[in-house]
Amino acid sequence: MILRSIIKHVHDQNWFAVGIDFLIVVVGVFIGIQVANWNEVRQARVEETAILERLSEETTALIEIQRRQLERSERRAQVLVDANSVLFGGVPARPLTSTECIWIANSHVLDTPQDGLPVLDELLQTARFDLISSTEIRARLREYILLRERVRGHFRQISTMFLRPSVRHPELIQLERVAKEDPSAPAWDSLAGDGYRWQPVCDIDAMRQSKPFLNAHIDNLS
Repeated sequence: MILRSIIKHVHDQNWFAVGIDFLIVVVGVFIGIQVANWNEVRQARVEETAILERLSEETTALIEIQRRQLERSERRAQVLVDANSVLFGGVPARPLTSTECIWIANSHVLDTPQDGLPVLDELLQTARFDLISSTEIRARLREYILLRERVRGHFRQISTMFLRPSVRHPELIQLERVAKEDPSAPAWDSLAGDGYRWQPVCDIDAMRQSKPFLNAHIDNLS
């Protein structure tokens, strides 16, 4: 309709009306672009809000997971530290407890910390990281990404250095298949069969005399 009006006004040489028609077109295009931009910004802010909500939920959950992992690691470390006095002759020899023997036999097992934030990984994979408008939040996330990569690299490096005690020193740690007295109790039962578990048996006297074992144990424990 505007086009027909412009053609008519040009034909009639009504240049003032032609100018008004062009002004209407320009203003209409400008308003259309602005509305599209505003809508795009609004959609981006809606998406950002959803991202920040997910980030908050996933970070809170990850902190709780890491807290529980740290508690387990501390309990495990305390058992091994308590066993050191027996292993290294700080106290008179005594049989190791079942828990002490299990953790010594599994001192090569590395409890890699959980560090995943799915929403952050999605932002990086889809190049939408800049949807987060807060420069402070983006800076903290970049710091976390760098820290996470350093930690992952550290764990990849040290995981190749562990020695499996029961394989390297089978004369000191023997694995026995025993019946599970409490089926609901957590135990090392991988492929042991229904109702059975694997129980390491530690020869504490021989351990105290074996320098290669004690050196390897120190490395694993560290």
